[in-house]
Amino acid sequence: MCLVLPSRVVALGDNQVEVELADGQRAVVDATLKPDLSVGDYVLVDRGIVVDSIAADEAQVILSMYREIGELLEAEDARA
Repeated sequence: MCLVLPSRVVALGDNQVEVELADGQRAVVDATLKPDLSVGDYVLVDRGIVVDSIAADEAQVILSMYREIGELLEAEDARA
């Protein structure tokens, strides 16, 4: 199973975009399937390919949920 997290487009190129990942790192990914992206858009990337774009508010909700899950897992590990 793959986990696809929202990433924010920070730069545009020919059939590629640079995205900022949830952890702040950046990656250049293939945007052939979504050619009409703009800087600031949120996208879903799977195996280096943009597979969809999503609204910024939806991206923030998803990222917030994953942060909460991460915090819960860290707390559980600390108790173990």
